[in-house]
Amino acid sequence: MNMTVERISYLHENQISDFMYEIQHTLRPEIEADALAIRRAVTLVRNNAITSYRYGANPEDFMISLEAGVPADVRLSFDRMETACTCGSSGWCSHRIATVFHLYSQFHSLTDWLHEWRRAESQQLALSISERTPDAWIDVLSRLTQPLRTFDQSDNPGIFIHESSLIDQKAIPLSPFEWEWKPLFELYYRLHLLDAGWAYIQTHLNGNFASFQYGKWYIQNWLIEQLDKLQACISAIGAKPKLFETDAFHERLKELVRTFALRHPGLFEKRFQVYRLFWENLYPNPKERATEMAILSKDPSDEARIFIAFFHLLQGNPEEVEELAKEMDANHVELWLPLAQLADGLEELETLSVMMHAISPFIGEYVNNAIAISNRPSFVRTIDGLLEAADFPEALRENMFSQYGSAGVDVYADFLVERERFAEWAALMHRYGVSLDSADAGGLKLALSKDPIAVMPLLHTYALKCIQEKNRHSYRRAVKLFKRMKTGAKKSGKIDFWNQYIDTVREKNRRLRALMEEMEKGNLNL
Repeated sequence: MNMTVERISYLHENQISDFMYEIQHTLRPEIEADALAIRRAVTLVRNNAITSYRYGANPEDFMISLEAGVPADVRLSFDRMETACTCGSSGWCSHRIATVFHLYSQFHSLTDWLHEWRRAESQQLALSISERTPDAWIDVLSRLTQPLRTFDQSDNPGIFIHESSLIDQKAIPLSPFEWEWKPLFELYYRLHLLDAGWAYIQTHLNGNFASFQYGKWYIQNWLIEQLDKLQACISAIGAKPKLFETDAFHERLKELVRTFALRHPGLFEKRFQVYRLFWENLYPNPKERATEMAILSKDPSDEARIFIAFFHLLQGNPEEVEELAKEMDANHVELWLPLAQLADGLEELETLSVMMHAISPFIGEYVNNAIAISNRPSFVRTIDGLLEAADFPEALRENMFSQYGSAGVDVYADFLVERERFAEWAALMHRYGVSLDSADAGGLKLALSKDPIAVMPLLHTYALKCIQEKNRHSYRRAVKLFKRMKTGAKKSGKIDFWNQYIDTVREKNRRLRALMEEMEKGNLNL
């Protein structure tokens, strides 16, 4: 016989409270396995995984079914205050906890209970951080952000974001009281948060930041928010005189940033952004940068070479950058592009030219093998902008378009229009079947005003396509195209040609009565 959850919760309120008390004092928030069990139980409750309550062998026993990843049945015995679960786990598994949570939440706030349960951990961490040293901060923040390291790619992004917000709340009471120390502690915290969540972030995004799936968009926003907060902390620290007592913290911070930038996989552009934020704004001293370069030179990774090139870029040493770029191949394009974009932003055009000459032989291969089809047009536009800024010869820039394929059509079209090569532009539209609307938004109007004869064949093709659709709306559109061709022919002095052309069109389509009516209204002869 089934029972409603409200009825069971009402009849056994005291026993449920006893179960909650046992859970509260058995499971500890600072123990990762316990915290994970609680988190999974909350997810089960919020996902309505509990499907039914049934009487057991006696009136004080209930059997509860859960539709989790693997279905499970939980037995609650209120007279003996015992629990059992078919999952086989000993002690408080997430299924048993979820069942008690579900009953408790009928008349109490589960959120309030969770905050109270986690407060014990915050109080313990606050006591641990009473010693102001880099090691104490790192130890506490590592434990605080540890839950983010346990997330798997299959976990819902919403749960990840929720866990991050809970960690934010726990971090508030840990912050130093003195305002001089608050930005530095916040910087340590944000860096630890990024470090702890990076495995989930880069795996969930699959190394692709330009995505529009909802789950990925959710994570992207979180990452952007963290980077913005990191930048705000760095700006706050850079605007104030550095305290002598913070020297040890800054030295340790350099190690943390280096480790984060070099030891994590994926999303190199974002890791490079983090590294840049620190070294451009907090550590401008040449001696500090020289020391960092010496450390990086001992690292054999390709990414370490990029960071060395970054310092040479800041120092205006294009020769050193050229030396580092000699071992370039298609796998390195992704690493060098953020540095090239930085050089463009800093207007270090000589260094930019060095990098783009090194990258250019491999761009075609990189575009076609490493960039998603939907992202290729915007990527090609970025590349062409860098080549233009690097003052590449036009012949070399134009030769690059042959490597891009259809992804480079829009950019190549703009290239041709800027140089008023309208015949080639029209041929490009023909070659790739560009729609009338796209051509109109591109260079068609300018071409008609500058060189109408060059685009007459293209307009003829568009007009015929409209006629082939065989409806009055398309006929009217075809007539509008004929009017534009008429204007171009008149401007070019091709009056006899135009009259002969339009008469031929009428003759070939004389059976299309609606088209004939629209052409008559259009007064197309000169």
